[in-house]
Formats: sequence, structure tokens, C-alpha cells
Amino acid sequence: MKYGLLMVGILAAATNVAYSAESEVTVYGIVDAGIASTHVSGPDGAKSSVTGVVSGGLTDSLFGIKGQEKLSDDLSATFQLESLFDAATGHLSDKDSFFSHAAWVGLNSQHLGELRLGRQHTIAQQFGSQLEIASWKEMGMGATFKASDNYRVSNAVNYVSPSLSGFSFGAGYSFDVTGTQINGQKSPMVSAALQYSQGPLLLVATWDKAYLSSTVLPGGKNPEAWQLGASYDFQVAKLSVAWSRMKNGYAGLDGGDPSGLGLGLGAAEFANGGQEDAYLLGLAVPVSAHGTVLAQWSYVKPGWHWQDGTKARAGQVATLGYVHTLSPRTTLYAMAGLATRYSLEDQVVRGQGTTTRFMTGISHKF
Repeated sequence: MKYGLLMVGILAAATNVAYSAESEVTVYGIVDAGIASTHVSGPDGAKSSVTGVVSGGLTDSLFGIKGQEKLSDDLSATFQLESLFDAATGHLSDKDSFFSHAAWVGLNSQHLGELRLGRQHTIAQQFGSQLEIASWKEMGMGATFKASDNYRVSNAVNYVSPSLSGFSFGAGYSFDVTGTQINGQKSPMVSAALQYSQGPLLLVATWDKAYLSSTVLPGGKNPEAWQLGASYDFQVAKLSVAWSRMKNGYAGLDGGDPSGLGLGLGAAEFANGGQEDAYLLGLAVPVSAHGTVLAQWSYVKPGWHWQDGTKARAGQVATLGYVHTLSPRTTLYAMAGLATRYSLEDQVVRGQGTTTRFMTGISHKF
């Protein structure tokens, strides 16, 4: 109830803003819903199947408010507030945080770059996710390249430079990715990225590292992630390739928790000194003025042994899909996906079997 009243007040305020050439506020959103059938062969042969309506099959369902005020010829104040919701149920995805997807304010200059303060994507996520070809729910690039997953961090300061002869860079710092910001207890995170973008070519390199305090994870190591990738648009097709190395768990704390560590670091053996390499290959082929075929494959190679000495096995995620634009705001989609020896919830899990998914749906922007 309190969230409903808050949203009504925000929308009322937004629609009564005095628009001018100097300032603007936009209310926007995406409603994405589909029907999916998912079949999982889990650890030790356990099987499950789920068929029904899902939210965010192609793009997250969300709503938000963003705006800017022109302060001078080269400087603007900017902000964004964004919430994620489940289109299948109408529930907020995060019951504890209303603006869980974004809550930041900043300054933007064409000559000096942009500075943002608040909850937002990491710099590595902003740069690395540009290499994604197919963003299917739980089977996109972020399924295996966790540093490019669609996640945010709190207590963050991000800076992105303007483009200089095609080159741009960014750096970010979260004072505490777990929440308190209290000295001796906080766990800061650093994120940095460099890219070159010129015409059809894009080159990207990113780095993340979280420094976990002993109060969060006694005796734990600091998770780290590197990403390198490139994409090229040949007009008849767009090709994307990428590689990532993750060490000591997932740096964004956005993975599964199969070992009960409670931090989203992934498997305990991974978090305690293991490493994981991921490879990505994606291809987008326009087949008509309104339709595109999307194919994406990723391979994950863990570099650790389980407690009994058994080596963790490699897994992969592959998808094939089609998107059809009915208008600039409305898109139809269909896909088929396969994950072998890889869990969509907990990533590398001992004994994990196969997951298949078939999905079709509609995405509408407003």
C-alpha cells in the first residue's frame, strides 16, 4: 500500500513538471511478458518442469523516471529512478527497495564526461553488456559473464569520459556493496573499463574487484573479474566474441549461492581461490525489414576441484531466437535455449544436468 501511494505521488509530480527547453522529466517503462516452458535435470538426476507466464523474457519489465536540467551550454544535472516488477504477478521484484534498478543523480558535460552518485550499474557492466547479442531471460550473456549481468550496486560513484577519437573510459567505486558503509565492516568494490567504438567496430576491456571485509566473509578472498570482447556489424550480420576470467567468486555478488555462503559468490570452492573462464560467441542476422534471428553460445570452464577431489566440469549455454518489431515500441519474440552442466540459478553446480527452455512473448515500451 505504501509503495502504491508513493508511486501515485511520483507520477503526479512528474506529470505536473513545468517543461521547458532548460529541463525535462520523462516517465518511461517496459512491459514484457511471455509463455515459457522450462525443463531441468538437476543435481543427482532430480527433474522438474515449469510452464506458465513469465516476465522479462527479452527485456526486464520496469518503470522509471528520468530527467535533466540544463545548467549551462555544456553542463546538465541528470537523475534516474527505476523499479523492476514482475509482469506475470504485478509484484515488485525487490520488496525491500522500491527503486531497486536505479536511484542516482549526477552531472553531465559533453566535454568533461558524466559523474553519477547512487545505485547504478557498474562501469564494467555498462561497457561489457554492449557485446550481448541475445538478452533472453536467465540465458543471455549475463548467465555466464556475471560481470556483464543486469545487476546494480549501491553506494556507488561512477565516472564515464567523453569519446575521444573513438576511445572512452570509465571508473567506478562502491563504498560498500553489502550496505553499511561502516569502517571496519564495509566491503568496497572497484570497477573500470576502456572501449574503442568507431563505426561498426566495438572493442571492450573491463575489470572489477570487490574487497570483502572479514565481518562479511571471515577468511574469504577478494573476487575479481576481467572481460575482453569485440563486435563488428557487417550489415548482413553482426558478430560478437568475448572472454572473461573470474576469480574467487563473482565480483558483483550477483551469482547463485549453492554453498550457503549468503553472498552470491557461487560455489564455495570457487569463492575460496578458484577461477572460472567464460567464452561467448553471438550472431545477429536480419532476415527482413522487421525480423532478426539471434544465435548465442557461451562456454564456461571452471578451474577448481570439489571437496572430494573431483574436477569441476565445463558447461555451456546456447540459444536460438527470433525477434520481430511490429513498431518502434512493440516487439514479438520466440526462442529455444539449452544449458548443459550449468544451472541458470546457481551456475556451476556439481552433478548439474541439462536445462531446456522454449519461450514466446511480447515486449512493449512506453
